[in-house]
Amino acid sequence: MSALDDVKRRLRDRSEHHLLQAAMRELGSGAPGTVAAYRERGERLWRWLFVPLYRRVPWHLKQRAMTTLQMTSRGWTPPPRSPGEPWRPPSRRQE
Repeated sequence: MSALDDVKRRLRDRSEHHLLQAAMRELGSGAPGTVAAYRERGERLWRWLFVPLYRRVPWHLKQRAMTTLQMTSRGWTPPPRSPGEPWRPPSRRQE
């Protein structure tokens, strides 16, 4: 694995970690608890800058950035992201 691949992997791991932590904080904010929520020390830049910015950026820009940085899998065509026709049960076969 090259050094660039290692940097991209660490960037993705760290961003996923902080987005997950933010989601858990939001989900647990209204729930009663007996202990104070755990807060990691440091990495305020990720919590205060990255997470809010990531949530405001439209999906097509995120996808373009990940493709440009080659942080996505290759060799397959991803399913379309736009909503299609809703699911319907299969029609009965005429026997």
